[in-house]
Amino acid sequence: MKSYTNQEINDLAGSALDVACSFIQEQLNVETGDLAGLFFSGNRKEIIESIFEAYIRSEIGAKNEA
Repeated sequence: MKSYTNQEINDLAGSALDVACSFIQEQLNVETGDLAGLFFSGNRKEIIESIFEAYIRSEIGAKNEA
């Protein structure tokens, strides 16, 4: 079973936020990520990424229990 470092989990959470924003922008025909970059700065980014990190840790834990 692969072990994940805190940095790998943090990176995965950041990538998840990027992918979510990209998907929304694609659906809305948004040409740049400028607004997302502003919107998800500071506290908002930290909150969303911490939620993704908790989810990732839950998935890892469930996988390890299986």
